[in-house]
Amino acid sequence: MSYDLLIIGSGSAGVAAALEAASKGAKAAVIEGGVLGGTCVNVGCVPSKALLRAAEAFHKAGHHPFRGIRTQAERVELEQVIEQKDALVRSLRQEKYAEVLEAAGAPLIRGQARFLDGETLEVNGQVHKAQRYLLATGASATLPPIPGLADSKPWTYPEALSPDRQPQNLLVIGVGAIGLEIAQAYARLGTEVTVLEATPYLLPSEDPELSTMLRGYLEAEGLSVHTGVRVERVERDSEFRVHTEGGVFRAERLLVATGRKPRTGGLELEAAGVGLGPRGEIQVDAHLKTSNPRVFAAGDAAGLPQYVYVAAQSGRVAARNALGGEEALDLQAVPRVTFTDPALATVGLTEEEARKRYGSGIRVARLPLDQLPKALAQHDPRGMFKLVVDTEGGVLGLSILAPEAGDALQEAVLAVKFGLNYRDLIDTFHPYLTLAEGIRLVAQALDTEVGRLSCCA
Repeated sequence: MSYDLLIIGSGSAGVAAALEAASKGAKAAVIEGGVLGGTCVNVGCVPSKALLRAAEAFHKAGHHPFRGIRTQAERVELEQVIEQKDALVRSLRQEKYAEVLEAAGAPLIRGQARFLDGETLEVNGQVHKAQRYLLATGASATLPPIPGLADSKPWTYPEALSPDRQPQNLLVIGVGAIGLEIAQAYARLGTEVTVLEATPYLLPSEDPELSTMLRGYLEAEGLSVHTGVRVERVERDSEFRVHTEGGVFRAERLLVATGRKPRTGGLELEAAGVGLGPRGEIQVDAHLKTSNPRVFAAGDAAGLPQYVYVAAQSGRVAARNALGGEEALDLQAVPRVTFTDPALATVGLTEEEARKRYGSGIRVARLPLDQLPKALAQHDPRGMFKLVVDTEGGVLGLSILAPEAGDALQEAVLAVKFGLNYRDLIDTFHPYLTLAEGIRLVAQALDTEVGRLSCCA
């Protein structure tokens, strides 16, 4: 059959592209050789947050700050937690992927796709042609080249989200967002967790000051955190043994969360004249067009920031451009959230990044959470707001370390995207006793000692 747009990959980028194409009256279809839905719904955002919430419920039953409230955490039956998580995944896969594609009139073609040439695609022996193609095949977990690591068969994040049983102890190599979220979840469920990170800080792409604060909170919960650790080799018999310059770490299970690589195997991209970058990513221009003008790429496979909302937006932009548009993908204000408790949410530049770019021409304000009325009412003052502006007061970036930090970040995303001044944040109404009020207060902290303000001022 001939299509206006054939999309390879049924994750967030692919489905968003299919819906965008269908909304414009184009004839589109989605090809999927694996599980429908891609990373986010199956082994990423949805199942990880379900596990995190279960662990949080258990932890807070035994640890809360309110006098006179007697609760206790009794026991964890992890198999039931996983069953409930899996039921949610199946439901969303059906309702938010299969059914929305059907409703949009974008058929799902099952099978492994490969290019025969720059204009033709084959799926399970059947030839398909389209005016344009969109590659949205995502990324998968990868293991670093550490001697003995691959042979030891460690967990990557998909296995950690669907364990056969709860391990007594767990080693985590690589504590970016994925590794740190899973580490805290398991620790709160009762597993003894040790995390190893090669860089000097947890979450090396985030603000070092807030990362250090987060480390302290996690260690207070019982996680053992080691930074600046170089892993030399891994062995396994009855247990995993991770050899480092400083000694040997042992555990029943090992999780490796050091990165993901674009998934492009089997597509025969050479036959299509589609070039790859040094990390195996599909090379695209600002309009998401590849070296073959008939082929576009979106999401993780194109080497874009690996967030589901970036994948979806890039899928929409790629679909519009494949159908004749000339829209550049705007990555100016991409938010990022690590869903630990407290969470760390950031948009724009950190202080360190801003100083590298602007030198001394920046101003920085901090608001510890013990100056935020909501945190005081909740008896949970863990964290800080940190605002960075330029010499004219333009908002360059905001980082929030706080419970549910991601839910308060969107105002700052708009501030960075549209070039707002910090005074715009001060003069905008913020509901009292909310986390979002911290954005106004940290903006005020550029000019005022917040501790001297009325609680509602």
